[in-house]
Amino acid sequence: MSVKMEFPDEYIQILKSYAEQNDVTVETAIADTLEFLELKNEVFDHYRIAVEDPESYLNDADELNAKAIRQIYMDLFGEDTVGDMIHCYYNPDKLNVLMLDIEYDDSVPLWTLIEMFHNKIPGMELSHDILSLFYVHNRFDGKHDQIQELMDWMVSDHEDDGFETAGYYESIMDEPDDEEFFDDEDFEFQDESLYDEDSEDEESGEESD
Repeated sequence: MSVKMEFPDEYIQILKSYAEQNDVTVETAIADTLEFLELKNEVFDHYRIAVEDPESYLNDADELNAKAIRQIYMDLFGEDTVGDMIHCYYNPDKLNVLMLDIEYDDSVPLWTLIEMFHNKIPGMELSHDILSLFYVHNRFDGKHDQIQELMDWMVSDHEDDGFETAGYYESIMDEPDDEEFFDDEDFEFQDESLYDEDSEDEESGEESD
């Protein structure tokens, strides 16, 4: 069922400006924003991410091959987190969309992933406690089915075609605490003269009496 919505002209201008800045269609911007408002406070430990034209977000991407681009995106979403296993697929000759399947060791807020990637709001689909994020130009041009098929293929048992990278990132939460704590009985004064001065004062005081 489709619903017709009317927005004031001022809102339309804001939407058009946002869509232009984020290289998405106005319809995509509206859909992405509504989905984000519904899920913005949620946390998940399993995410899947699709990034259309991943080179456009990188500097000097012309000098990078597909393997280097995969590694950059894996590091972006994998480092400095609670620990995670990432599988990444990117074969621009098949489809110019990079795929990530990320299983974190603990729940990670959606806001954290948004902040990792230019604070850009993606499209979202929630299925079986797995949140899929779609950074695409147009959600309604028919390419979504292709992206979903490729993502399903990536996470299934399949023959490696040489365009997949996987790796585990250690948690930064496991780093040892450098702060040391002492029991009272372990604490010793190094300057024993303090005791001597106090003793001398007491002795002199007794003599004066």
